[in-house]
Amino acid sequence: MKKIVLALVLAFSSLAFCAETLKIDFRYSLNGDDGKNHLHWQNGSTKAKDAYDAVSGASKKMSTKLLKAIQSENKKKVLPQGLYALLLFAVTSPEQAETDRLHVVQNGDALEISFVHRGNAYKVTTDEKGWLNVLTAFTIAQELATNSNRVFTIKPEFLQGYEPPQKAEDTNQESPKTEPSKKTNQGTPTASGSTDWNLVDWEKVSYEPDKYEESAAQIWSGKLKAKLKNNVLTISGKLKKIDRPQKPEPKIEPKAEPKSDENPVAEDMKEDAPKPENAPAPI
Repeated sequence: MKKIVLALVLAFSSLAFCAETLKIDFRYSLNGDDGKNHLHWQNGSTKAKDAYDAVSGASKKMSTKLLKAIQSENKKKVLPQGLYALLLFAVTSPEQAETDRLHVVQNGDALEISFVHRGNAYKVTTDEKGWLNVLTAFTIAQELATNSNRVFTIKPEFLQGYEPPQKAEDTNQESPKTEPSKKTNQGTPTASGSTDWNLVDWEKVSYEPDKYEESAAQIWSGKLKAKLKNNVLTISGKLKKIDRPQKPEPKIEPKAEPKSDENPVAEDMKEDAPKPENAPAPI
């Protein structure tokens, strides 16, 4: 009997020890492709050592599709979308970083990383020691631009100097005439949007947490170390798959029943009750 119990304890300990993990080793030079940029990652028996291939214009090992499947399982996000998009810089051309406005601000060991990708804006913030908590460090501003054949046009309401058109007070009144919209340096009218991210009024952009979906059964958790040295950004560490935290059930306080002598409705009914005609006079 003791042997059976010991075997069960060892089995459960082994399962806990072998929890699914994701190791990440990312390097990107903000000065351009120096031949050392890479994205290495490992999930279980799946290993990838990838980098940018200038000939094909894509990643050498084409491992990003496998990494995407880890970031989104069964069409449910279990890892920040911004983390996946950030890791792609190591396996894309240096021009892509310029297009996506990749920018890193350093304050001691703390970093703030911002960029745009496919119509969304991302902001990633470490703690004061440079740690990225995948549950709290990532934020996103979604659908800032429309997509037409992979050409992302920023919506006019997010552009500098844009004011919504005025509405007529009633159907009989003509709409006020407006001046023709100014053209941007991309040749796109402001009223129709723009492809130039330099024209965005960032005070109009609102960010929200970039995190897992509440319907996911399991999510990735952990911290990654981010460093910026000699204008080279590195991100490394190991994440672990855990059960999604459950939200506590809201407490519903029971309503207290009013006492009979504190019931104003009952008192009013007593006062309004008709008195019998032959009732004896009070003594």
